[in-house]
Amino acid sequence: MEWSAPGYTEIRQLGAGASGRVTLAVHDETGVKVAIKYLSARLRRDPAALARFQSEARLLTTLRDPNIATIWEYIQDADGACIVMELVDGVSLRALLRENGATEPEAALVVLKGSLLGLARAHDAGLVHKDYKPENVLVRGDGVSKLVDFGIAVRQGTVARPEGTPPYMAPELWEGLPASPATDVYAATAVFFECLTGHRPYRSTEPSVLGYQHLHAPVPVHDAPVPVRGLIERGLAKDPARRPAGARAFVAELEATARAAYGEDWEERGRRRLAALVALLAFLLPSAEAPPPEATTSLARTVFRGLHANARRVAMGGALATAAAVAVVVVVLAARQSPPPAEPIGAAAAVPPSQAVTPGTPDTPAPSGTPGTPTAPEETPAQTPASTREAAATPPVTPLRTPLRTPLRTPLRTPLKTPVKTPSRSPATTPARTPGKTPVKTPAKTPVKTPAKTPGQSPRPTVEVTPTPTPTTAPVTRVLGVSVGGLTVGENGVARGTVTVRTSGTAAVTATASWTVTGADGRTERLRLSGARSYTRALTWSMRERPCGATVTLTVTTSPAAPGGARSASLAVPPCPTRVTGLRVSLSLPDAPGRTATAQVRVATSGTGEVPVQARFAVGGDAVGTRTASLSGRTSYARSFTHTFRSRPCGATVSVRVTAGGRTATARASVPCPPRVRQVSIVRAAYGDGVIVATVAVTTSDTRPVRLVVSFAAGEGGGSESVTLSGRTSYTTTLRQAVKASCGARWSVTAATDPAAAGGSDSAGGRTGECPKAEEPDRTPSPRSDDTIR
Repeated sequence: MEWSAPGYTEIRQLGAGASGRVTLAVHDETGVKVAIKYLSARLRRDPAALARFQSEARLLTTLRDPNIATIWEYIQDADGACIVMELVDGVSLRALLRENGATEPEAALVVLKGSLLGLARAHDAGLVHKDYKPENVLVRGDGVSKLVDFGIAVRQGTVARPEGTPPYMAPELWEGLPASPATDVYAATAVFFECLTGHRPYRSTEPSVLGYQHLHAPVPVHDAPVPVRGLIERGLAKDPARRPAGARAFVAELEATARAAYGEDWEERGRRRLAALVALLAFLLPSAEAPPPEATTSLARTVFRGLHANARRVAMGGALATAAAVAVVVVVLAARQSPPPAEPIGAAAAVPPSQAVTPGTPDTPAPSGTPGTPTAPEETPAQTPASTREAAATPPVTPLRTPLRTPLRTPLRTPLKTPVKTPSRSPATTPARTPGKTPVKTPAKTPVKTPAKTPGQSPRPTVEVTPTPTPTTAPVTRVLGVSVGGLTVGENGVARGTVTVRTSGTAAVTATASWTVTGADGRTERLRLSGARSYTRALTWSMRERPCGATVTLTVTTSPAAPGGARSASLAVPPCPTRVTGLRVSLSLPDAPGRTATAQVRVATSGTGEVPVQARFAVGGDAVGTRTASLSGRTSYARSFTHTFRSRPCGATVSVRVTAGGRTATARASVPCPPRVRQVSIVRAAYGDGVIVATVAVTTSDTRPVRLVVSFAAGEGGGSESVTLSGRTSYTTTLRQAVKASCGARWSVTAATDPAAAGGSDSAGGRTGECPKAEEPDRTPSPRSDDTIR
């Protein structure tokens, strides 16, 4: 007979495979239906496989999310190990795709969103699922999906042997690179693609070819509807850096795309479509009533045999989908090498610690047989087969009493046991059984139990056959040991720890957990533990902010006290990185001919820790130099960064971009330059014999070449002469030009430079000489011969 979880009654098997089986069961105390995932006996004897199974249980206790199937407890003893989980009354996404093919886009988007939200919760905890596929997504009758099976989940950045399901493995897994949240985004997008199209992105059955396709083949985006192609291209990018950084970031993109393409009510329509698809497969739901069994065949196995065979067919890479309705038991490609824990894992907390104490629960149960106290009916020897007696001798397990405290329906076991003890029994039956049972029963229980079990029978005869009617006190439960560990403090200021309590009995004990932190108020909570001999509880404390540089301590005391008293564990939180609270920068250049730009940087910080600073100089947007420095020891800094140019960047814009501790500041400055030609002047200019002669002086700021142009004009004619000056900063040159000019005409000379001089050009001029005058005749009258000269 296969081992079954104590405290639960199996209804039927939902699936089975090489790694174990999954059953539908009911919690005996409350009647709540659950799914139990058993580890096979072969793997339980393998320390690595057992450690991996325990690791999955621990991991699931930390992932409380509406989109992840909740774990109720982990049970392990010498005969078996199992995980008791929330019963998801739905069918696997694989079953929906197999029976209906592609879904409508809105339904595919709803599945993707629910899965991404579940993955985001894991990513927030620093985990990567690494085996997301349709078999690990369960869709309920209301269209809500839940993520299951974290059997090969790893910490972000972990490099491990390639493992997963090949059709959905991201390129980095094929190359043996670390897994990241982008790895899960890739797998979720591949499943999204399959929901849209009815087939996987890459369909080769040869592993080497399939790996090449994931690494190098183009994304077959044209098979998908146009509005969602952008999501597929992003999610299936070969480079993880080009995918969304995580599942939560991808959800934002998904919602924006869905609203734009399918309207504001896309999610409601998608859930209705999924609910309709699930309704078509209602016979696969765990809650579906099974037909009466025929002969000795297990009906559950008969119903699900086809599904199980198909699961073996579609599973790849060593992963086996074993339950289309509840959970998936996965055989991983490579076992993780983490050693098993020193002792079995106790019950996993299913509610926050603050809810663990149930008002009205007595500290110590009342003695059996106390008047007015309802007691569970006892079994007669005929009702206790050998297997049950052997199970009673095994160490007790740790049922999770708190989440199952409120009965949802009558336990299935009670009706089966009640007919033996109801008044319909013949009175003659009880006396026959009572004498044979009395010697092995506790005398204190016999006086009370017997009248209740035998209506109409006088209690007197029963008392006469009882050896000792004197009531006895139930043994006191002692606390055998307490351990505290697993302390962590997240970036969000949430402290987490684990408490394990071992007791000598199953009566109630109280554990008081006190959180303290250096320089701040703490928190105290009480846990009521009962019904088992070993308990493990995960505790949390949400502080307002991360207590940087402080010590967080978790102290646990018990009542009754444990040997050695209280137990505690402490964690020294490292100092927080120094934050930059202020950053300013200014840029200056000296007057020409200066070539050095100086950036003045002022930095304000929240602490004295190290702050890296980088200054990037650019001319016209093109980087020309970078300067770096590290600041520490103060909370305010003034630092200069300089860059010397080969030549003064005259007329250009110089900029500097400073980055410090995640902050950025920029400054710019224009570079003025004086003219290269300071002055040009005409020293002498003259005209003579049809030639104009000009002597010109030029002064420059550097020795670079300067072109001198001298223009000559006379009357209506003229010309020009040019010469290139270089090698000096002061020049004097004489230029001449022959001109034809009439007498008394104006002439001029103009001297200019390229580049232009600071004062512009210079000019000089004059007039040609006056033309000579003609001789006038002598108009003095000549003397006549008869004139007398006196």
